[in-house]
Amino acid sequence: MPVKVGLQYIDIWKESMEEVVSEKEKEEYPEGQIVFYGSSSFTRWSSKYGFKPLRQALLGKSGAECCVNRGFGSSCSEHQLYYYPRMVRPLKPKVLVYTSYGNGGAFGYSLEEIWELAQRVVAYAKEDFPGIHIYLCSPNNTLKQKEEDVRKKQLYAQWEKEFAEKNENVYFLDILNYEPLKTRKDIYWEDQVHLNAEGYEIFGEMFRKMLKDELDQY
Repeated sequence: MPVKVGLQYIDIWKESMEEVVSEKEKEEYPEGQIVFYGSSSFTRWSSKYGFKPLRQALLGKSGAECCVNRGFGSSCSEHQLYYYPRMVRPLKPKVLVYTSYGNGGAFGYSLEEIWELAQRVVAYAKEDFPGIHIYLCSPNNTLKQKEEDVRKKQLYAQWEKEFAEKNENVYFLDILNYEPLKTRKDIYWEDQVHLNAEGYEIFGEMFRKMLKDELDQY
C-alpha cells in the first residue's frame, strides 16, 4: 500500500508530527500503564485546551494516576503505525486504548486501508507485549457528520467489533452509540467536531465505566 501522507510533516495543515512526537518522548511515565493512542479526541483531552487532563480524569481504584495520553492531533492510522515504535513501545503498556478512524479519509485512504493499517498497530502491540489488553474505540460522533459519514463509521465499528470477537484480549468500545455522546448537541467545540469541557466530562464518565476492570488494577 503506498503512503499517501507526509509522515513527519503535514503540508495541508502545516503541522509537524515530528515536533509533536519529540515533545511526547520527553515525558516520563512508569512502565505498565494504560496507554491511550490515536488522534485528536485524545490529544485535546488536555489542560492545554482548558480541560482536566486524561491522566487526572481517569484514576486507578487506589486513586493513582495510571493512564498515559499518547494522542497526537491530525494523525491517521498511517502516522500511528509509523510512530508506534516511539510513541507506544517504550512505555511497555499493560493496556492499549486505541482510536484509529480519524483523519484517514482526509488524506486519501479508503476505509479498508485505514482499517488495514490500524490492524498492523494492533499486531505490533500483541507481538511486543504478549497478554496485553487492547481496546479498540469506535469512531466518534460529530455535529458535522453527514449520512454517508455515519454509514462509514458504523461499518468501521462493525469491523472492529468482529475483530475483537475473534482475537484474544482484544475488546471493542462502542463510543459511536454511547447515548449521552450520541444525543447531546451542546457538548462540542465551535468546530462541531471536537468535544468541549462538558463533552470531556461525559467522555471521562464513559471510559471510567468501560475500563473499570482495568482501572481497578491500579
